Amino acid sequence: MRLTNKNNLLKSRNNLIAYCLLLGIVVTTLLSLSSYVGWIRLLEMLSHFRVQYLAISLLLFGLLLLTRKKHFIIASLFCVSLLLVEIIPWYIPQAWAVSEPSGKIRVFLSNVNDRNESYSKVISLVREENPDVAVFDEVNDAWRKQLNSLKEILPYSTEWLNPSRPKIGVTVYSKFPLRNVAIDYFGTTTKPGILANLNLNGQVISLIAAHPLPPFKPNYFQSRNKQLEEIGEYVSQLKTPVLVVGDLNITMWSPYYKKFVSDTGLSNARQGFGILPSWPAKSSVSRVPNIIAPLMLIPIDQVLISPEIKVSKIKIGRNVGSDHLPVIADLVMSNG
Repeated sequence: MRLTNKNNLLKSRNNLIAYCLLLGIVVTTLLSLSSYVGWIRLLEMLSHFRVQYLAISLLLFGLLLLTRKKHFIIASLFCVSLLLVEIIPWYIPQAWAVSEPSGKIRVFLSNVNDRNESYSKVISLVREENPDVAVFDEVNDAWRKQLNSLKEILPYSTEWLNPSRPKIGVTVYSKFPLRNVAIDYFGTTTKPGILANLNLNGQVISLIAAHPLPPFKPNYFQSRNKQLEEIGEYVSQLKTPVLVVGDLNITMWSPYYKKFVSDTGLSNARQGFGILPSWPAKSSVSRVPNIIAPLMLIPIDQVLISPEIKVSKIKIGRNVGSDHLPVIADLVMSNG
């Protein structure tokens, strides 16, 4: 009798553990799927952590296997599959061919963080990577003076610095002349985008360097979404190949991002090369504690391209003292 009660107790405990593990997987999956309905700020912010949701679900799934509850395992496997669908395609190599390449261009993107004073780390990495175009976000007066040394290898430049304090802005350096340079706020009152044309062996490329506000506050959220909407409308009118570069404060799983690329026909240079998360990096200037920063890494620094532009390589650069890791992309243009 005592043995029977003990077995029943163990069975009940095993069932409870299995229920809890399955519930955890289901909840994690629902949080991940919030990207499909995440038009409100909280759900949209939750949509960015797809990789983390997958990692948690895989851990819980491994523990669930130990319970040997067949029906629970099948249900959890379905949930894990839903998570994998949004991750695996980013690692599938893209088949492409350029019959008549009109040139190659290396793009360097770095949100340097205005509080970061590791100037030499950024400048050394830029010289090492030797890009054709470099875009820097959160540039203040101190960074502006330091980055000017790059004119030895990137002689053409343009910038926007916020006239109010702190003087944080966007700077573009280039080996190619920057034509038709303009500043456009894209329907917002802060953090405009820089517009410029590049001429690469006779091929004109429209560059948009942008840094929308992070969606931490309701008004920031609205500003970011408005700016992306306006940029999308602008891109849709262009007849030239387009390159959108910057810390867009959005990941590929946000419904606002999905609408943006759907409306513009742009694609993410990461496609086929992996998730390549860029924020938050371990840093003394990061608002995210370094102990948890690696667990929160998400891809918000973007290089978006039109169909005429292909990607031969893209990677994340080493830590340069900022809470953002640089993004370096090798692009190939085609005449047809």
